[in-house]
Amino acid sequence: MTASTTNSKTGKVYMTYVDQWLDTLPASESEEFKEFAEVTPSIIEIWVYAGILNYPGTFNDMARWVKMKFKKLNRREILNSEIAALHSDIQDLRMAITSGEIKGSDGAARLASLEKELRSHIETSDRMNRTTDKRGLILAGADRVMREMTSIFKDDPHLAEPIDNAINAVFAKIYSELG
Repeated sequence: MTASTTNSKTGKVYMTYVDQWLDTLPASESEEFKEFAEVTPSIIEIWVYAGILNYPGTFNDMARWVKMKFKKLNRREILNSEIAALHSDIQDLRMAITSGEIKGSDGAARLASLEKELRSHIETSDRMNRTTDKRGLILAGADRVMREMTSIFKDDPHLAEPIDNAINAVFAKIYSELG
């Protein structure tokens, strides 16, 4: 199903597939998911959590819904633009020192400061990438295990609810440890 307008059996009109899916959840789960989606910067983490709640749609549908409903700050993009700007400033300062527009001693101190700031930004970017990659891999692995367990025990009504409860508890523990 796509992100276009859909009608349900009850005649209710949905703007997105995600909204339609959310309407099938108990109200408390739907609200908890919306709150999670609002405060979580990673669409991947939101999608993994939706999978725990048996979201049957695509990642693209979820990504469109998140972008439509919540303003997400792209910290990686901001940091990368700051790195590019600092690099450009360093190049401009070097040219100004070389051309004599700025005294060598004054420029050297400013150049050292800019280079230190640039290195700090690069280290932060690397750390952010490693953390995001690690979190994404752990959550994707946990999601796969949980989906497989649900699939294996789906036909046993005695185990379905305990398995769902265990999955939710495990996801909450993993997510809190990664936070």
